[in-house]
Amino acid sequence: MISGKQTVSTYVVILDGGTVETLELTAAQAEGFECLTCKAQCSNGAGAFQPIGRIPSVGSVFQCVACLGGAR
Repeated sequence: MISGKQTVSTYVVILDGGTVETLELTAAQAEGFECLTCKAQCSNGAGAFQPIGRIPSVGSVFQCVACLGGAR
């Protein structure tokens, strides 16, 4: 399923805190299946996801805990 969502498009992302950014994301990142930074899929521990913003009419975007902590 995720392998079919690797097409890159431009999205307007509203990050937590109100910052608006235009980002080039895969469909999997935009739909919340992959980390916004490293493209890892959600797992446990450092790979667990936390929401960091949203794309209007698409959904929430996420980063893995490792990326949030600057480990990647």
